[in-house]
Amino acid sequence: MATSKLYDVNFKRLALLLLPTFRRRPLLAALAYAAVSPLQYLHTRFILWKRESDYRLEHNGQVCYLRALLNDKFDPIDRRITITEEVENVGFITLHKREEDAEVLVPRRGSGRILILNRRGYGGVSGYDFWVNIPLALYDKLDITQVRAVVNAYKLASKRFSINYI
Repeated sequence: MATSKLYDVNFKRLALLLLPTFRRRPLLAALAYAAVSPLQYLHTRFILWKRESDYRLEHNGQVCYLRALLNDKFDPIDRRITITEEVENVGFITLHKREEDAEVLVPRRGSGRILILNRRGYGGVSGYDFWVNIPLALYDKLDITQVRAVVNAYKLASKRFSINYI
């Protein structure tokens, strides 16, 4: 998709240049500035809306775009938020403790991960289509409802997801 260049329009200067030279006095210039100020405000609002709409149209529910979107919004410097679609790629084995009624994730050998508890379940029994993996370093810095809202806005309606801290 080709990107269009947005031009910065100086409406005050344009209004002054469109006045005939013999009418370019301070009083008429101030009147021309007052006349174009609402137009400049509307133009700025339109440009911001256009940039936001273009950004929304460039991103969709595909994993690569969703991951880029989440990293742009919540972790723009380190870009550590990942999305996992398959259980085999996660590196955990799910154990269910009946007495505690909780799911325990035990790391597979050689995965280099730590033990994580997840109350919603994990793996094939959970029914999730993908997992949003957020690093523990962002635990206190993120509002989980905003993350959930962004994912819900872009994902397909039939897909279910879980947010996990790794």
